[in-house]
Amino acid sequence: MSKPKSQHIIPQCYLKQFVDPNTPPGQEPYVWIFDRGCKRGKKRAPKNILAETDFYTLKIKTGEKDYTIEKTLSQIESEYSSVFEKTIKYKLPLDDRDHVFLCAFVAAMLQRTLKQKANMEGFLDQLITMTEEAEKTHGVEPKTSLELKQAKEDAHKLSIVQMIPGITKILFQMNLAFLCSNRRGSFITSDAPCFLFNSRLQWQRFYGPGLGQKYVEVRMPLSPEMSVVFSWANNLRGYLEIETDLIHECNRMVFGHSHEYFIANSPKIKRRWFRRFPLDPIFIWRILKNEVESTLARLRHKYHV
Repeated sequence: MSKPKSQHIIPQCYLKQFVDPNTPPGQEPYVWIFDRGCKRGKKRAPKNILAETDFYTLKIKTGEKDYTIEKTLSQIESEYSSVFEKTIKYKLPLDDRDHVFLCAFVAAMLQRTLKQKANMEGFLDQLITMTEEAEKTHGVEPKTSLELKQAKEDAHKLSIVQMIPGITKILFQMNLAFLCSNRRGSFITSDAPCFLFNSRLQWQRFYGPGLGQKYVEVRMPLSPEMSVVFSWANNLRGYLEIETDLIHECNRMVFGHSHEYFIANSPKIKRRWFRRFPLDPIFIWRILKNEVESTLARLRHKYHV
């Protein structure tokens, strides 16, 4: 049995949906991958991007390597690919089995990225630092901090398989909608394509979105023609065609949640994808109103003190 040493952080079955339709005959299909910082695009085959050696591989005490996580993800990818090609692509209704595999794939995509790994390891680094300081203060051996450092090595890998079942169950309970392109615009994706969004939390900096929140959405582009949305909103279901402006707004959000790269099926990009705020007068008015109210609250508190 082959050992999958080169492991895709974003799977090929997903990336191949974003290949350039104008790829010359006889040439290997490619996507356009852009550096998030300088926004320069390069043509790359899906098999040659967003992969690392042994990214999901566990090291056993005997010195051998365990590829269970990679093989589990490969099985989920295979099932999802079949569901997409046979059902979602043609805007057909999903049965429960198809629905479950879609949820499992989205759950995996939410957990498996470099961005999620960096977030998790950053939290563990803070915890390790605080533990080391406490151990020095109390003059005890650095046992706990060493255990945390060892746990950090495989923390992200193990969290993927540990979290997928629970997240899959929650997603299955949420309402499912597919936002469809009107053919005058295309969805882009990124190296962190799946993300949570809560429109009610845009006015503060303390709380992040969570799956149990009433207004949270889980979003992920599936192809240039379609993006999936999970939500608790009863009016957001089925296959829904959206206007070009909303497609660009979706792309702005995808870029905003990307880690290092974003990906498109064309070298053409739009400046509006890179704006911090949407081109919406009502949204801008709410931002200004919230800033004024926050400033007045700080001034009142300062005057009272």
